[in-house]
Amino acid sequence: MNRCYARRQALLVKPLGSGWVAYSPASGDTVLLNDESAAILEVLADGPLDTAGICAALAIDAGVEAASLTDLIADSWRMLVECGLVRVVDADRVFST
Repeated sequence: MNRCYARRQALLVKPLGSGWVAYSPASGDTVLLNDESAAILEVLADGPLDTAGICAALAIDAGVEAASLTDLIADSWRMLVECGLVRVVDADRVFST
């Protein structure tokens, strides 16, 4: 399965001090986020993407090469999934519709 990631429905993401906070109405959990995780959730608001798609979108905003973001973004997925902020979806199903 090629992995894509989808943002959970009805998430609220807001700035808090020098970081970010995300609230999931589905779980009732509130999670503190760094800038990178908040940026991922912002990009995923437009629909599911794989790591390469996220890197490409963020690279445009940051003015850097997408490849330079790959490790940073890949390291963020575990926390975002475990906290219930994103879910893993099958890329073949996402891109075939």
